Amino acid sequence: MMAEAKTTAPLAARGILDSRIESLANASDAVRIEVLPPAVQLNLRLDTARASLDAVRDVLGGDLPGPLSSATTPAGRTLVWLGPDEWLVIDPMRTAELEASLRAAVAGAGAVVEQSGQRISILLEGDVPALLAKGTAIDLHPDEFPRGAAVQAMLGQAVVVFVSRSDDASRVELIARTSFAPYVADWLLDALADPLAYPAPHGG
Repeated sequence: MMAEAKTTAPLAARGILDSRIESLANASDAVRIEVLPPAVQLNLRLDTARASLDAVRDVLGGDLPGPLSSATTPAGRTLVWLGPDEWLVIDPMRTAELEASLRAAVAGAGAVVEQSGQRISILLEGDVPALLAKGTAIDLHPDEFPRGAAVQAMLGQAVVVFVSRSDDASRVELIARTSFAPYVADWLLDALADPLAYPAPHGG
């Protein structure tokens, strides 16, 4: 008699920070921490002197931001300047045709690389400058880090992209490489375990 074949349930996808989500969410009343859902992330390299910027704008839904800045399109995409000819495109809607459309728009003048599994975003809300002052030299005063500012810098021992999501630096998105994400999460938890740092007043 043949043995009955066993069926197994499909494996559920897990994020690298799944085991830390609850700890991050409950770590502090002063700073709320949210691991953002996975999004399509595309690395765009572009020779702006040769490219059709109108075609790129039509695909992305907005203009590419300039140095040390980011932009949010009406459709909710985030465009982050990474270098003189490099941008990160984050699409929370996970638009299926975005990659192919962007490749067509930059043909002959650039390249598009799908990097959705390479980075993860963590949103901080609250007394964010006081927390991040423990691990970065970035001046997070609103005069220096207004809404839309974006910069790559060290947080502890990891390089992350800091994106300002508010006028007063109370909402900051950290974009970390997946391999460094557990370290960044643990750094945040450790930094919140002690009293927050309070930077000197701007210009002081």
